[in-house]
Amino acid sequence: MDLVIKYGGSLLFEDGNIRTSRIDAMCDAVRTLAGEGHAVGIVVGGGATARSYIRGLAPDYGQADKDFVAVMATRMNAMLFISRLSDLAAPYPPQTYDEMVRQLREGRMVVAGGMQPGQSTNAVATLLCEAMGADHLVNATDVDYLYDKDPSRYDDARPLEDATYAELREIVSASGAGAGQYELFDTVAVNNLVRSHIRLHFVNGSDPERIVRLVRGERVGTTVHE
Repeated sequence: MDLVIKYGGSLLFEDGNIRTSRIDAMCDAVRTLAGEGHAVGIVVGGGATARSYIRGLAPDYGQADKDFVAVMATRMNAMLFISRLSDLAAPYPPQTYDEMVRQLREGRMVVAGGMQPGQSTNAVATLLCEAMGADHLVNATDVDYLYDKDPSRYDDARPLEDATYAELREIVSASGAGAGQYELFDTVAVNNLVRSHIRLHFVNGSDPERIVRLVRGERVGTTVHE
């Protein structure tokens, strides 16, 4: 299987500290998958780091400025993975799509953060899928499933084991997001899934073994498809 793992920034930190043991476990899982012959790409979100920087900006900073700061935070987070996968991964997160493709052509694993203002790391992950020819995107978050509505706001939120692109689009449209707040997914990323027929899997990434089990064919989390 060729796949991209979008690793949510919410998984990286606890009480302001980097969860190094979790990063190590995720990198061990990636090595396991690569050793089994799977081509793996990784895109890392901004999480609390990005949001902290955005909150610290002067009030007159615009959305594009905030997005740019969030992009830089995601690249710092990506370096945490690159440092542990240095024998497999390209030495730096690509800053453009051209750089991403160049790293792939050099036979290196791509570990990316964000690329440009107005583009979420979810969208970057779908672009990496397209560049790799990967037909699976694993969205590793801190919840077990995709829900029909925000479970932190609605007690009657229902977990979904299967969903269609159309259902995902409706859920995303209802959630809304600003700079540094692409917590679920976004419309641009959904459009990319649809055009390239990429299966999306929502998996709780706090235990990376769940991702290994998913790739090996077990039913884990939510699968979004046509």
